[in-house]
Amino acid sequence: MKKLILFILPFWLFAQNGIKVEYEVKQEFDKSKLKKLSAKSLEILQNSESKRYYYELFVNKDNSNFVKIERINNEQVKGAAISSVSITGTNIYKDFVTNELYEQNDMKPKLFVKDSIQHFPWVLSKEESTILGYKVRKATYTNPTQTVEAWYSTELPFRDGPSRFNGLPGLILQVSFKLPFVSDMDTNVSFTAIDVKPYEGKIELPNKSKKVTKDEFEKEMEKSSFKFNGIRSTGVERN
Repeated sequence: MKKLILFILPFWLFAQNGIKVEYEVKQEFDKSKLKKLSAKSLEILQNSESKRYYYELFVNKDNSNFVKIERINNEQVKGAAISSVSITGTNIYKDFVTNELYEQNDMKPKLFVKDSIQHFPWVLSKEESTILGYKVRKATYTNPTQTVEAWYSTELPFRDGPSRFNGLPGLILQVSFKLPFVSDMDTNVSFTAIDVKPYEGKIELPNKSKKVTKDEFEKEMEKSSFKFNGIRSTGVERN
């Protein structure tokens, strides 16, 4: 009886509270269609492929917060700063009660732009595997430009996942997709869970953040552009 209690306890905790999932993000460029690259361009792509990004997803039944973990690049610590290409997303907050999503803006980090939680027409498969000891099943979503492959676990009872992905019968522990990078080169991106832990803290937008609608955000950007152009014009006119 004790063994049975120990076995079901983690799932009960996850069901009652929330979890914290750490994801590792990788990118791999499809260089098959590229013409001859310069040595510098090839170095930048190779450095980008070797670089890893890390995110944490805090999720419970009501909301989730997907945030980037800032980690020091070991190569930069050694004094060999390397240029790289980053295609990973921004911080995202979802409210499942109101069906609202807020995405942080890179240019104005305190602004979170309001959107609706996207609903993906997933096609479920019977194909199974395991990630971090959890049984996962495969699902795919196809749009005119790409196919997204996700692996989710019903053992973790949250219909969410990294970035904007959500809506499967369990937590998405791995998702991979292709993005157009430049006209003749795509990049394959993958988010893979590397750690799952119970989480009992609050899940909310960062302190001092400001929620804005898309229209309000566009007006903010217009103001910033006007100020920038005004400063630049003033600078040109100075003697």
